[in-house]
Amino acid sequence: MSTLLKDWCVFCEGKAYFDKSHFLALFKVHSSLAEITEALSYFPQADNLVSRVNEVIQAGTLEDKLYLCPTIESSDFELMQKAKLWLQAQASFCKSLGDDELYGICQRAKLLYGSKDQFNDYDKLDIPSNWILELVGDQVRDCRLLKTEQEYALFEALYGVAADYYLAWYMGQPLINLDFDFRSYFEFWCLGGIGYLSEDKFFVCRK
Repeated sequence: MSTLLKDWCVFCEGKAYFDKSHFLALFKVHSSLAEITEALSYFPQADNLVSRVNEVIQAGTLEDKLYLCPTIESSDFELMQKAKLWLQAQASFCKSLGDDELYGICQRAKLLYGSKDQFNDYDKLDIPSNWILELVGDQVRDCRLLKTEQEYALFEALYGVAADYYLAWYMGQPLINLDFDFRSYFEFWCLGGIGYLSEDKFFVCRK
């Protein structure tokens, strides 16, 4: 019987074609270190990729979950410290690209902590955090090293781990020639952090 990992291997070897969406669950179904190592052996910087993917998977759980959820406990103070570093990383990136509007928003934003229920509506709003996500996404696409079908499928599989673009880009950063501190997001995510950037505030809550 075929497995997703076997499909992945023949796809990477050019012996079969699959749409990239076929591999969305690759690292949820095949999450052991040996399987991750085999799946990533087709790419440059394979050891670095393996280290990052395994690091993320070990920081969360898929038990009774559709996507990976973080399991590390922390105080609100620790979470807010990581949120501050993540906001600073976004500010630095916007500044480096000369986006003065987004840089200014990041710089003046006040950090506020609340419950997830308070911010549910923010998922549907057109707010600066979404603008930055689009900005980073555009740069990531332009700065990918390989631009092959296999690389596109890999990033689809990395996104499928937690349905999180920033986390996918952290795992795949060895294949992205971009100076962006994705690790600050990973460390924020590890503590269950979710952030919504408005025009003047950075709202922080837990998953």
